[in-house]
Amino acid sequence: MGLKLDENWAEVIAVFFLVLGFVISALLHNAIITFLSVVIAGFLAGRIYYLKRFAEPTLPLILIILGFFIGYLLGSFWASRLWVIIFFVVSFGLSYYLHLKGIFVTFKSEKFIK
Repeated sequence: MGLKLDENWAEVIAVFFLVLGFVISALLHNAIITFLSVVIAGFLAGRIYYLKRFAEPTLPLILIILGFFIGYLLGSFWASRLWVIIFFVVSFGLSYYLHLKGIFVTFKSEKFIK
């Protein structure tokens, strides 16, 4: 009945990121800083999803992203939760779209300036 990390690693990491998102959001007492940090988190999540969408199974990655987002949403006491959802979804979609069109490039791509 112990914790089997080789089978449940995605759930363990998702719970860790859920707690991390809650702590980060609860420590931010200003709504503007909360919105700014959720936009940054959305851009990072979109970039990570773009980079890993074909390399790994996507369900563990989606669980980890949703874990962080739900924790962040639960901890946003001083900001509107509706706006947190909107900013995260829009920044995630915008980041994914900009990576898909090649406007934001990765370090391994040919368009990256060395």
